[in-house]
Amino acid sequence: MLRIGLTGPTGSGKSTVTALMRQWGGVEVLDADAIAHEVNNSPAAADAIAAAFPGVQKLDGTIDRRKLGALVFARPEQLQRLVGITFPLILAECKARMDAAERAGCRACVLDAPTLFEAGGDRLCDVIVSVVTPKEERLRRILQRDGITPQAAADRMKNQHEDGFYTARSHFVITNSSDLAHLQKEVERCRRFLVL
Repeated sequence: MLRIGLTGPTGSGKSTVTALMRQWGGVEVLDADAIAHEVNNSPAAADAIAAAFPGVQKLDGTIDRRKLGALVFARPEQLQRLVGITFPLILAECKARMDAAERAGCRACVLDAPTLFEAGGDRLCDVIVSVVTPKEERLRRILQRDGITPQAAADRMKNQHEDGFYTARSHFVITNSSDLAHLQKEVERCRRFLVL
């Protein structure tokens, strides 16, 4: 089974790309953000986080995200500590699900992960595909999708890597700079590159 890492900045169109990849048949698509949410809310993660950050666990055993956020987002070293706890758990679950897809007979498994490189998820993959889009178009999509202010969208984009970060680390780049028909052609070009 071919293990494909799909990444790119917010607003680049990864969700549309994964929807098109699902149409290839025999392809499992894993959403790393959804997996991370599940893992971070698991008892194992909650206990590990509570041990590292006393006072953030509620009586029901779950983590008080507001308290945890106040602790880690103001101090980079504390955020790195949290990442050191959660990323290995998330990666282990991603790998387990990729292995399950292979046992199920899938031809390919796509791991859709915005922080693929930062989390080390690229090490789980045979090939990396990035989706890039001009900044103005990304801004428009984020505003439309998330209903936030232009300043909040700009701040979110500012905290992400430039396109060159993704393209330099990828085996294939999908440029999502036009309409859906253009994107479909780009995804088909990717399919031929992957020989799927």
